Amino acid sequence: MKRRRGFTLIELLVVIAIIGVLIALLLPAVQAAREAARRSQCTNNLKQIGLAYHNYLSSNSDAVPPSCIDQYTNGGPTAQNYSKLTRLLPFLEQQQVSNAINFSFGARWSSFAPPNVGGPNPPDNASGGPDAIINMTAVTTQIKAFLCPSDPNPGASGTFLLGGQNKPVGTFNYCDNIGLDRKLNNWQMNGPSYISTTWDGALMPTVNLNNFVDGTSNTAIFSEWVKGPAALPGKNGLGMVYTASDVAAPGDAVQNAVVGDWLNAQQCQNNAVNQNWGWKGEWWIYGGTSVYSHTQPPNRRACAYGGIDNRGTYTLIGASSLHPGGVNVLMGDGSVKFVKSTINYIPWYAIATPNGGESVDNNSI
Repeated sequence: MKRRRGFTLIELLVVIAIIGVLIALLLPAVQAAREAARRSQCTNNLKQIGLAYHNYLSSNSDAVPPSCIDQYTNGGPTAQNYSKLTRLLPFLEQQQVSNAINFSFGARWSSFAPPNVGGPNPPDNASGGPDAIINMTAVTTQIKAFLCPSDPNPGASGTFLLGGQNKPVGTFNYCDNIGLDRKLNNWQMNGPSYISTTWDGALMPTVNLNNFVDGTSNTAIFSEWVKGPAALPGKNGLGMVYTASDVAAPGDAVQNAVVGDWLNAQQCQNNAVNQNWGWKGEWWIYGGTSVYSHTQPPNRRACAYGGIDNRGTYTLIGASSLHPGGVNVLMGDGSVKFVKSTINYIPWYAIATPNGGESVDNNSI
């Protein structure tokens, strides 16, 4: 009788080793393919926001939606501090969410609520104030188009009791460009947006398509950022916001918008160690914390000037992402560009403004 020959131990180990090498070779390729798909989805999300942006312009005589509105009556704030994303909801097939918002009250930290929701000053909820309780159905709605699939960070930890369940505050990855440090521009905002207000004339002028003198294709209107770890103190990384000092002054140089912003960016990178805000990316409905500036080039440490500006006009929080090598940026013409983290700060500052008069080489971004 013939004896059947089996595998020897050495042969088995060799086969296992070969399989292990193949897996090691294939795994990075699989991961790269998955990230390419996630980045493509992120690009598509921004394109949808860009399309909604232009539909808004068409419906509002070419006027750009404000980043935030603050109004004051009898010494107190009164509503309308909604984000630009909120104002785009009807053009993003989110009319039902928009209908759930009572625009007679603010998105967060605004006016006093009426007696039927708990008296003149009901308990705060999820760090949002009484107005947020009125609008908590919309506040807790998570809109998929506002999320980059490459970012696993939670962003928010606050919840509202709704329908017998604790529902988390809605988060987002896509933020609104407000330009550069307005203190270095006579306190005037120089980005492709504006803050409407009844008391600060420097922020009031409405921006429309006529302001895009440099061209809509040369002006960034939205980008992305990495959401926070939803804790303070929390893990380090692009999701955390630190406290930095404003070291630049209007007299630092003739080109204040360039030199001064760069000095502040360096101050953040080199000296900011105190964690300030671990919930970056929470409250997509609220305008005060849904904006970024171009003071920081992409994928650098994010900072706030001592605290959080409740109108979002004064920040060192920049664009960031977990896509390898750069960030997606939505331009004013609706196109999306992938800007490398290694971009020189000069063209990055140039696309921050719609009418700065800079010449932007497309190869530089």
